[in-house]
Amino acid sequence: MNQRIVILVATRMEIAPFLEHCGIIQETFSPVGRAIIELSVAGQQATVVITGPGVVNTAQALTGAMEAFKPTLVIQTGIAGVFDQAGLEPGDVGVADSETYVPTGVENPLSTHRFFPLPFDLVDGQPESRQGKFSVNQELASHGLEILKQGFSKTELTIVKAGFITVSTVTASDTTANRLYATFQPCMESMEGAASAQVATLYNVDFMEIRAGSNRVGNRDKQLWQIDLATQRASRALYLFLKDCTLHPVPV
Repeated sequence: MNQRIVILVATRMEIAPFLEHCGIIQETFSPVGRAIIELSVAGQQATVVITGPGVVNTAQALTGAMEAFKPTLVIQTGIAGVFDQAGLEPGDVGVADSETYVPTGVENPLSTHRFFPLPFDLVDGQPESRQGKFSVNQELASHGLEILKQGFSKTELTIVKAGFITVSTVTASDTTANRLYATFQPCMESMEGAASAQVATLYNVDFMEIRAGSNRVGNRDKQLWQIDLATQRASRALYLFLKDCTLHPVPV
């Protein structure tokens, strides 16, 4: 089957190890300066879009890619904060089984952290979108989890499939981390995933997200961050999944 895969990542640094093992066909730039990299890896062609960080940059970049490339699959990747409450440490890998944009909802005067749902769907026919929650392709997520477990079988790390959350204010205290975990039970926090999930849903295109943890969510101690390890693991995970896509094309 003819597949068209678009890969989103906030910064080039987060995917640099992956790019080193790809055959770069060409690199161009969108009208607003997003790097668009056409490549071949493990027998699979794909397009990488460097979106810039945050939900607005991601939504704008993916919308442009949707219109230009008409993908059959969108993959969000990169590094993320991990919740140790979920049993994860920096260097561990997560596959999203949902994405939630934390600020979505109506203020609840009785709670500082759990909003009431909006009185309208953000995506027609998807009531969970009223609380900023967007779906992923569950079949692909489960399949991806198994592929990564096999591919990392000799590496000491934890690989999970669980909910991700997206924030616009990076969590910087254990108090907020505990509150977020109590509310959403996420495994990872980023600044882009829910935006790409929502846009993919609007275009009725399959979406999945694979990330590796660079730091724990909570009190910020950059001496404990493991960004290099996270970029290596995220890139390895993406490569393993794309290699499998060559053998088992994405279903439609």
